Amino acid sequence: MLERFFEKTMKAYLLGTGFLTATAFMTFLAPEWSMQNLFFYNEAMMENKEYLQATYQHWGVMVGCIGVLLMFSAKYKQLRTSTMIYSAFEKSMFVGLFLYNICVNEYSWFYGWSGVFALDGFVIVYSLVYLYYYLTRDKSKTPAHLR
Repeated sequence: MLERFFEKTMKAYLLGTGFLTATAFMTFLAPEWSMQNLFFYNEAMMENKEYLQATYQHWGVMVGCIGVLLMFSAKYKQLRTSTMIYSAFEKSMFVGLFLYNICVNEYSWFYGWSGVFALDGFVIVYSLVYLYYYLTRDKSKTPAHLR
């Protein structure tokens, strides 16, 4: 059942999550616009933006490149294993940071990053279910991500 599911969804998953992840390039190209319109930073939060602008831009490039890599791996199967592992790891780090900043630090402003949290949470769930499939699959067949 899972094998068929991943056979049918793998390319769409890689293209869809790749495209959405690549939108992080907006934070590199237009950091001020992104922080205000995508992550809902208010004027007070933007007051010292020059101190953090390079950090946000760096994040935008790194995450944007992961998105491009995810989209490339939809076509180039040999990239899929490493890309999926790296993507799941990077996204799990963000989910952890999001939960920590919301639950422990109680930073209500961090809710502006809820869209990123939702996408990254989806990637983690998909990756964990895929890991379960991969470990329990029929080893005589080529794994779904390489088909």
